[in-house]
Parts: sequence; structure tokens; C-alpha cells
Amino acid sequence: MGSSPDSAHLAARKGLPYAFASHFATDHLMRALKIYREEFQPSEVLEKPYTIAGVNVIIADTDEEAQKLFTSLIRMFLGVLTGNSLPLHPPTEMTEDLQDIFHHPNVHQMLKYSFVGTKERVKELTKAFLEETQVDELIVVSTMYAIKDRIKSTEMFAEVMKEINDDDSAN
Repeated sequence: MGSSPDSAHLAARKGLPYAFASHFATDHLMRALKIYREEFQPSEVLEKPYTIAGVNVIIADTDEEAQKLFTSLIRMFLGVLTGNSLPLHPPTEMTEDLQDIFHHPNVHQMLKYSFVGTKERVKELTKAFLEETQVDELIVVSTMYAIKDRIKSTEMFAEVMKEINDDDSAN
């Protein structure tokens, strides 16, 4: 898994699948995918390019609940950026202060590919991402404080992907 265009050149040259850490390194995703696809050389492993991208996914029954769960991830990235990394915090209400932190250019950029909300909202965001990037596969990161919330979100995302696949098959 790469987080810069350098790894795209290497994967393309070796004819390997290419996974990009776009769940936190969003700046270079599109450039890295372009490099990989343009420079890809078939190999014993692959005849054609195969791309994978990481996304953050937090699904809950309501947008408000999903936003609350998202507060743990926002705090985690704030800790990374400030050099004050701590264990994952329990979720809190999405306050104005946390919204301001999320909208800070550095935090917002790192969390650009975070799909947070109800199943319907996350389905819209996922479809748009897949259309824009044309990746073959997603790596889903669900950073939430409680394991029960991670499991529920993962199960709901599996339903989202099934719906997207069914929609694509119908077309």
C-alpha cells in the first residue's frame, strides 16, 4: 500500500496490483492512479492494472449518530497532526469546536475520503468515489471507539456494496 506517487511507478513497473492509502493520504490519489494506469506493464501476476483505494466509513442509523461516532476519528487525526497521539477517545456530540477542527484545511484534507452518515448517504458518497476513481476494490477503515459500532457499520457497508453491485448489474 502506497501513500505517494512513488509507489505507483513501482507497482506499475512490476505489474502488481496497486493499493493507495487514500483513507488518510488523499492529496496524491488521482495522480498516483493515473501514473499507475499509464505506466502499467503486464506481468505473470496481472494482465491489466488493478487498483485499490482506502476509505474511512462510518455508518449509523442516523446522520447525527454517525457524526457522533466520527468525533473519535477527528480527535485521532488532530492528535496525529499535533504530535499528541493518545488512545482513541470515546465519541461525543459533534460540537462546533469539533466541526471547526474537521474543517481545518489539514484535517479536512486528510479525512477527505471519509464517508459518514446513514446507509443512503454513504451509498451516494461511495458511488461517487467509485465513479471518480474507477478503482477495482476498496479497503474500508472504520475507526470507531466501540467494537459493536464497527461491526454494525461494517455490516451496513456490506449491504451498501451489495446494493451498488446490484445497481451496476441491472444497468
